[in-house]
Amino acid sequence: MRFYMVDASDSVIASIGKLAAPIFAPLGFGSWQATTSLICGITAKEVVISTLSVLAVGSGGAPDLASLFSPLTAYTFLVFCLLYPPCVAALATIRRELNSDTSTLCLMGYELVVAWCVAFIVRQIGLMLGFA
Repeated sequence: MRFYMVDASDSVIASIGKLAAPIFAPLGFGSWQATTSLICGITAKEVVISTLSVLAVGSGGAPDLASLFSPLTAYTFLVFCLLYPPCVAALATIRRELNSDTSTLCLMGYELVVAWCVAFIVRQIGLMLGFA
């Protein structure tokens, strides 16, 4: 049996990430790798960085996150990660406590909007202060 690496940019999750990437472009991290890691991060927040390290492999085989993020973009990315919906287990608990799929989806949407808006504000302040 032979194992070989395929190009991650041809995967199904990368296609979803590429589709969602324009939503995050105003935040500075509109790459499909960053978007894909956020999508995978819904399972657990720890997955975000491990997914990024797999998808952002440079020519030497080591993760090259500097090609995806400037310091301001990385900070904006972290702010978004801290505020966007928690893991699936927490969402399941919220769903059980609220006893409503609709309320859970509304809460999840609210958290996404708040995370996006706060990250956008942080990026704009950073740009105004010259941290591009």
